[in-house]
Amino acid sequence: MHRLIIPALAIVLLMPGAAQALSMTDTLQAWRESSAMDRLQLASRFGKSFVAVNESFTAGYFVKCIDEVAGYANAQKARIEDAMRECVASQLRMKAQPDD
Repeated sequence: MHRLIIPALAIVLLMPGAAQALSMTDTLQAWRESSAMDRLQLASRFGKSFVAVNESFTAGYFVKCIDEVAGYANAQKARIEDAMRECVASQLRMKAQPDD
């Protein structure tokens, strides 16, 4: 019986669905290759962390913004946390500008 359990467990762990969730230290290439659900889960954590700073920091904002940053030509080796910082800084700069 044990001879069947170990190979089955190995197969399950190696399947794509068993992959680890995205983390802030993953690259933007990993972000682009991940599922929409994985991106939304990480973006939701960012949103919960930053919404008190600015109500526009929602999960949707972070998904869209990080998607845009990940699309830059030389950004694929950058980390997700770098993109997240750029998204926060960009929004705060926009908020600080006086309305015309």
